[in-house]
Amino acid sequence: MPDDQRFSFSGEGVFLLLCFHDLAHLARVRPVTSPLIAVVDDDDALCSSLVDLMRSIGYRAEPHYSAETFLASVNLLNVHCIVADVHMPGMSGLDLARKLRELGIMTPVILITALPDMHLDGEAISVGAQCLLRKPFEIDSLLDCVERSLPDERPMR
Repeated sequence: MPDDQRFSFSGEGVFLLLCFHDLAHLARVRPVTSPLIAVVDDDDALCSSLVDLMRSIGYRAEPHYSAETFLASVNLLNVHCIVADVHMPGMSGLDLARKLRELGIMTPVILITALPDMHLDGEAISVGAQCLLRKPFEIDSLLDCVERSLPDERPMR
Protein backbone atom coordinates (compact mmCIF):
# COMPACT_ATOMS: atom_id res chain seq x y z
CA MET A 1 0.00 0.00 0.00
CA PRO A 2 1.41 3.45 -0.88
CA ASP A 3 2.63 5.52 2.07
CA ASP A 4 0.20 8.36 1.26
CA GLN A 5 -2.74 6.05 2.03
CA ARG A 6 -1.55 5.08 5.52
CA PHE A 7 -1.97 6.79 8.84
CA SER A 8 0.01 5.79 11.89
CA PHE A 9 -0.57 6.86 15.43
CA SER A 10 1.74 6.02 18.28
CA GLY A 11 1.79 6.92 21.91
CA GLU A 12 2.80 5.30 25.17
CA GLY A 13 3.89 2.04 23.55
CA VAL A 14 0.82 1.69 21.31
CA PHE A 15 1.21 1.70 17.55
CA LEU A 16 -1.73 1.62 15.16
CA LEU A 17 -1.69 1.55 11.38
CA LEU A 18 -4.89 2.31 9.47
CA CYS A 19 -5.43 2.61 5.77
CA PHE A 20 -8.21 4.56 4.03
CA HIS A 21 -10.21 1.34 3.61
CA ASP A 22 -10.10 0.74 7.38
CA LEU A 23 -11.16 4.34 8.12
CA ALA A 24 -14.06 4.11 5.68
CA HIS A 25 -15.16 0.86 7.32
CA LEU A 26 -15.04 2.44 10.78
CA ALA A 27 -17.10 5.40 9.56
CA ARG A 28 -19.82 3.04 8.33
CA VAL A 29 -19.82 1.08 11.58
CA ARG A 30 -20.09 4.13 13.86
CA PRO A 31 -21.85 6.97 12.03
CA VAL A 32 -22.17 10.37 13.65
CA THR A 33 -25.66 10.37 15.14
CA SER A 34 -25.73 13.53 17.19
CA PRO A 35 -27.98 16.12 15.50
CA LEU A 36 -26.33 19.18 13.98
CA ILE A 37 -27.75 22.53 15.11
CA ALA A 38 -26.99 25.72 13.16
CA VAL A 39 -27.12 28.95 15.12
CA VAL A 40 -27.58 32.03 12.91
CA ASP A 41 -27.20 35.36 14.71
CA ASP A 42 -25.26 38.54 13.98
CA ASP A 43 -24.56 39.00 17.71
CA ASP A 44 -21.21 37.20 18.00
CA ALA A 45 -21.44 36.69 21.77
CA LEU A 46 -24.98 35.29 21.71
CA CYS A 47 -24.24 33.10 18.69
CA SER A 48 -21.15 31.62 20.35
CA SER A 49 -22.97 31.14 23.65
CA LEU A 50 -25.82 29.26 21.99
CA VAL A 51 -23.37 27.06 20.09
CA ASP A 52 -21.55 26.31 23.37
CA LEU A 53 -24.88 25.49 25.03
CA MET A 54 -25.86 23.06 22.27
CA ARG A 55 -22.47 21.37 22.40
CA SER A 56 -22.55 21.15 26.20
CA ILE A 57 -25.63 18.91 26.09
CA GLY A 58 -24.34 16.67 23.31
CA TYR A 59 -25.46 18.23 20.04
CA ARG A 60 -23.08 19.15 17.28
CA ALA A 61 -23.43 22.87 16.59
CA GLU A 62 -21.96 25.47 14.29
CA PRO A 63 -22.16 29.27 14.33
CA HIS A 64 -23.17 31.44 11.39
CA TYR A 65 -23.09 35.20 11.78
CA SER A 66 -25.50 35.92 8.93
CA ALA A 67 -28.24 34.13 7.02
CA GLU A 68 -26.22 34.51 3.84
CA THR A 69 -23.21 32.66 5.28
CA PHE A 70 -25.49 29.88 6.50
CA LEU A 71 -27.06 29.50 3.03
CA ALA A 72 -23.54 29.17 1.59
CA SER A 73 -22.51 26.59 4.22
CA VAL A 74 -21.31 23.16 3.16
CA ASN A 75 -23.60 21.76 5.87
CA LEU A 76 -26.77 23.46 4.62
CA LEU A 77 -28.41 20.13 3.83
CA ASN A 78 -26.95 18.31 6.86
CA VAL A 79 -28.40 20.54 9.58
CA HIS A 80 -31.19 19.06 11.72
CA CYS A 81 -32.40 22.32 13.28
CA ILE A 82 -31.73 26.04 12.79
CA VAL A 83 -31.88 28.66 15.55
CA ALA A 84 -31.99 32.08 13.87
CA ASP A 85 -32.39 35.67 15.01
CA VAL A 86 -35.29 37.52 13.40
CA HIS A 87 -33.53 40.87 13.07
CA MET A 88 -30.12 40.75 11.34
CA PRO A 89 -28.44 42.96 8.75
CA GLY A 90 -29.13 41.71 5.24
CA MET A 91 -31.41 38.69 5.25
CA SER A 92 -33.58 38.37 8.38
CA GLY A 93 -34.41 35.14 10.14
CA LEU A 94 -37.92 35.32 8.67
CA ASP A 95 -36.44 35.74 5.18
CA LEU A 96 -34.10 32.82 5.86
CA ALA A 97 -37.01 30.54 6.83
CA ARG A 98 -38.92 31.68 3.74
CA LYS A 99 -35.89 31.06 1.47
CA LEU A 100 -35.35 27.58 2.90
CA ARG A 101 -38.97 26.65 2.11
CA GLU A 102 -38.59 28.07 -1.42
CA LEU A 103 -35.55 25.80 -1.88
CA GLY A 104 -37.55 22.83 -0.60
CA ILE A 105 -35.45 22.56 2.56
CA MET A 106 -37.78 21.61 5.40
CA THR A 107 -35.27 21.84 8.26
CA PRO A 108 -37.04 23.07 11.42
CA VAL A 109 -36.37 26.74 12.19
CA ILE A 110 -36.57 28.27 15.64
CA LEU A 111 -36.71 32.06 15.56
CA ILE A 112 -35.48 34.29 18.39
CA THR A 113 -36.12 38.01 18.69
CA ALA A 114 -35.81 41.00 20.97
CA LEU A 115 -38.63 42.73 19.09
CA PRO A 116 -41.94 43.02 20.99
CA ASP A 117 -44.07 43.17 17.81
CA MET A 118 -47.04 40.85 18.10
CA HIS A 119 -47.37 40.56 14.30
CA LEU A 120 -44.21 38.45 14.38
CA ASP A 121 -46.17 35.50 15.80
CA GLY A 122 -48.33 35.24 12.69
CA GLU A 123 -45.42 35.88 10.37
CA ALA A 124 -43.33 33.18 12.08
CA ILE A 125 -46.17 30.71 11.61
CA SER A 126 -46.61 31.72 7.97
CA VAL A 127 -42.94 30.98 7.15
CA GLY A 128 -43.13 27.62 8.91
CA ALA A 129 -41.10 28.40 12.04
CA GLN A 130 -41.19 25.70 14.71
CA CYS A 131 -41.05 28.25 17.56
CA LEU A 132 -40.70 31.98 18.14
CA LEU A 133 -38.89 32.91 21.35
CA ARG A 134 -38.58 36.44 22.68
CA LYS A 135 -35.33 37.60 24.29
CA PRO A 136 -34.55 37.22 27.05
CA PHE A 137 -35.76 33.63 26.90
CA GLU A 138 -35.29 30.76 29.30
CA ILE A 139 -32.67 28.24 28.21
CA ASP A 140 -35.13 25.44 28.92
CA SER A 141 -37.64 27.02 26.52
CA LEU A 142 -35.05 27.01 23.73
CA LEU A 143 -33.96 23.45 24.47
CA ASP A 144 -37.58 22.29 24.55
CA CYS A 145 -38.14 23.83 21.09
CA VAL A 146 -34.97 22.20 19.76
CA GLU A 147 -35.88 18.79 21.20
CA ARG A 148 -39.44 18.95 19.82
CA SER A 149 -38.07 19.73 16.36
CA LEU A 150 -35.74 16.71 16.21
CA PRO A 151 -36.26 13.01 15.66
CA ASP A 152 -36.11 10.81 18.75
CA GLU A 153 -32.33 10.19 18.51
CA ARG A 154 -31.09 13.12 20.59
CA PRO A 155 -29.07 13.80 23.73
CA MET A 156 -31.01 13.68 26.96
CA ARG A 157 -30.70 16.57 29.39
